[in-house]
Formats: sequence, C-alpha cells, structure tokens
Amino acid sequence: MTTTQQQPVLPAVADILGSAAEGCETLDLGAGLTATVIVRPGAVLNHSAQERVYAALIPVTTSSFGADMTPYWAQRSKEGYLERLAEFVLIADEDGRMVGWTGFHVLPYDGFTLVYLDSTGMVPTRQSGGVMRQLMQARVSGSVAGCPAGKPVYLTARTESPIFYRLMRRLLPAPDALYPQPATAAPGDVVEAARHLARWLGQQDILDAPALTVRGAYDALDELYGELPTTGDPELDKLFRGQLGPLDAFLLVGRVR
Repeated sequence: MTTTQQQPVLPAVADILGSAAEGCETLDLGAGLTATVIVRPGAVLNHSAQERVYAALIPVTTSSFGADMTPYWAQRSKEGYLERLAEFVLIADEDGRMVGWTGFHVLPYDGFTLVYLDSTGMVPTRQSGGVMRQLMQARVSGSVAGCPAGKPVYLTARTESPIFYRLMRRLLPAPDALYPQPATAAPGDVVEAARHLARWLGQQDILDAPALTVRGAYDALDELYGELPTTGDPELDKLFRGQLGPLDAFLLVGRVR
C-alpha cells in the first residue's frame, strides 16, 4: 500500500508579521498574488516576529525545494539571515497564505558594490508565471539606483540551480553579463567580486575562484533539492550537473553596470 505525502500547511502572512505589517509596503503582483516588502527586517522585526518568519519559511521552502529545509533555516537563523538583509519580501496568495519569498543584501566595497540575492523561491503551483522575475527586477533596480554612481555594481547569488541561473540572467542588462558561462572563463573583475562574496559568506576556504564554485556550500543539509532541477537547455544543464556535486554551488556574478 502506498501513501500520499501531504503538502505542508502554508502560514498566513498576517499571522507571521503581526503588527509589523502595518509599516510595510504592499505590492499587487497580479495573478492573485501580493508582496509585502520589509526594508531592513533586522530593525523592523522584533525577535518574536523573526522567529515566526523562520518557522514559516520551513514549510514554504520545503514545498519549493522538495526536501526538508528545517536544518537549513536553523543554520540561517544562527547566522542572522534576517538581521543582515537589506530587504525581505513575502509573497501571499489570494487567501493571504505565504507562497514565496525573496531577499537581498547590499555589500559596499571601496571600488564596487555587490547586490547579493539570498534565498528565493515559490511553491511549485505558483512557479513559471514570471511573477518572481518581475518582482526581483523591480526591487533590484531600485537597490542598484541607490548604489554609488560611477562605480561598478555586480548582481550576485549562490545557487546549484540552473533554473535560478536562467532567472538571474534575465535580471541583467545582457545575457552574457552573467558568469560562470559554459564556454567562457570568468574575467578578472568577476573573479575578484566572487572572492569578496565568498569571504562575506565565510566560505573563502572552499572557493574554487576561477570556476566560481564553492565546494560543500550547504554543509547543514544532506541535499538541497529532492530532485535536481533542469532547464531543457543542454549547455546550461551540463554546466551545473557536470561541475557541481550534491552540496556544491556556483557563485553567480553578473555585471549590472
């Protein structure tokens, strides 16, 4: 006899945020979805609210990735994930239940700025509608506009998903602005940006800098995905499956300006 795995119960955004929601911007994303934007969540959310957010992220990310994400969020909580974010966004459906999330950091350095996309996803029933791309494009554009003029800005992320790679490529001014690439080595400025990002992540010792690869990036998990994602693009899928082990990740670095 087989049993059907129950989908996790998705939490209500109003219950997660409580009174903190009153000071947050709300965006209509279309398709029955709304986004609640929390700028500097470490300052806006008290300890109790942050704990509710972490608890809510577990069922939502477990649904998104198809693997138990409890250990992942336990580790991210210890690292101060919410406290360090420049912006955190919760996405709700028509019933007000959380179906997605995204967030980013802004990391200023003397010669350039890194905008780091940190943990993003949607439950499977809401994927592939283009909503996340439009939301991220708007939020990232606003963030880049606030970076120092005349200095390079790089959009960065850590991922082992070619689907996220394809999404991030669409956030950049040109498709070939994102590295790594299947047939082109990363230029020196991109490698240097990756080194700074790895140092900020505390993973400089496990970075293969020329390949933009972090070996054992997700040491708190047995696996990140229940089933490895693919895009149908042979070159792109080969880049990820050919170079990354189960817990490895690429540091994606894209030139914004």
